[in-house]
Amino acid sequence: KMIRIGFVGTGTITECVVTGLCLKDAEDLSITVSPRNKEKAEALARRFPAQVRVAAENQQVLDHSDIVCIAVTPQLAPDVLSALNFRPDHVVVSFMSTVRIERLKELVRGSDRLFRAVPMPPFAKRVGGIPLHPPHDVVSSLFGRAVKVIQVETEDELMTLMSVSGTMAPFYQLLATTSQWIVKQGVSPRASSQFVGALFNSYAEDSKDLEQGFEGITAESQTPGGINEQALRDLKAAGWYEKFEEELDVIAKRVRGK
Repeated sequence: KMIRIGFVGTGTITECVVTGLCLKDAEDLSITVSPRNKEKAEALARRFPAQVRVAAENQQVLDHSDIVCIAVTPQLAPDVLSALNFRPDHVVVSFMSTVRIERLKELVRGSDRLFRAVPMPPFAKRVGGIPLHPPHDVVSSLFGRAVKVIQVETEDELMTLMSVSGTMAPFYQLLATTSQWIVKQGVSPRASSQFVGALFNSYAEDSKDLEQGFEGITAESQTPGGINEQALRDLKAAGWYEKFEEELDVIAKRVRGK
């Protein structure tokens, strides 16, 4: 049986999700994307011609789909969604960052099967995780083809996990700062970038399947009297981690509209 998925809004996140889903084991996927971003939509159809078609307009996305992903900006949502007629059997998955389920109920006319998910750009490479609320076997199975799905029971849990997605740019800046320091020591930019990317990726690989926190792996990474123990001690003393946690609090308040 074909799994029919539609995307209302064809921006970067839709591009990443469609790419991740289509890269492997996609023979049973039928994907319809809206023409809102014509360049991205047509590029996806050219890259994955067996799976992706570009609709003439947004209602056609719904008419050819059973799972509908909403990927427009929260500001555009009222105008875009008010023009659409959803079926009662539509499973509607919102990617909109600040639109809660209660508001979604007001915007989506015709279906009360409403969900929220938080895909990130690495979805395109089939890595990372995606929070989903409320839990749903079909949606979880679909996204689980590409990434790890973290199903949570409450919307507050989802927003907490969403807040942490604000660490992406700071993480990349940490890599940039590390690489720039290496270059200042006389290493070529190419060698520096390759090493830093591979090194931090190895850290991520080592930690991605932990079930009970990161205290153990943090302790294991330190040799008594070694450079990792020193770096961690000095950064703690400088308040580096406290400041990081404070920023998470600030982002969480913004995500919750406070």
